[in-house]
Amino acid sequence: MRAQESRISVALGDDLGHYPDEVWHLELDHLDMFTEEVIDELDAVPWAEGKQAPSHSTVSATTSKHSWGASGSYSEIIMQVSTGTAGGVGATAIAAAIKVVYEKLKGRAQGDSWRRMASAEEAARLGRSRIHQYYDVAVDKLTVVQSSVDVEAQRHDLEFLHEDGRKFGATVGAITGMPSCTRVWAEGPIERTAPTPPDPGE
Repeated sequence: MRAQESRISVALGDDLGHYPDEVWHLELDHLDMFTEEVIDELDAVPWAEGKQAPSHSTVSATTSKHSWGASGSYSEIIMQVSTGTAGGVGATAIAAAIKVVYEKLKGRAQGDSWRRMASAEEAARLGRSRIHQYYDVAVDKLTVVQSSVDVEAQRHDLEFLHEDGRKFGATVGAITGMPSCTRVWAEGPIERTAPTPPDPGE
């Protein structure tokens, strides 16, 4: 299916028991590619370190259609890549591979969801939203403690402090010319909460 709205994300981390170290998120309108084609392009990311075997990865895809007089379609593709000990050169190679793939996808779309550089307020709101989405923290618990803007690159860099002391970051416009691309990260590994066991009485 070629969706009217596409959300693509690549999450990087080493331990499934922790939230990802960082996530690259991209939203596009009218991407002229089938979901399977997008996954094929993303397959280059786990090979980015140039090893004989790719990094461990998983991909999930969700597509949907809706109609209320007008029709619409939506797809979400999430790739998780285990970075292991990919610090330094390895991490740089993976980030570069993500940028190459995202730039190619942007070239096959009519546009992204922003089409312009976000204001400081919009960037902070979007950063909080993505941090909530990928790290399950309440947006009203996040305070901006540092921010900067690169007008030439159309990019905002923000750091947030959670009221419990955890630090998060967001780059809105992570790729030049793509204001809808957002990179979020957490400082240090954050444990995932274990699922609540079912009540045997239910």
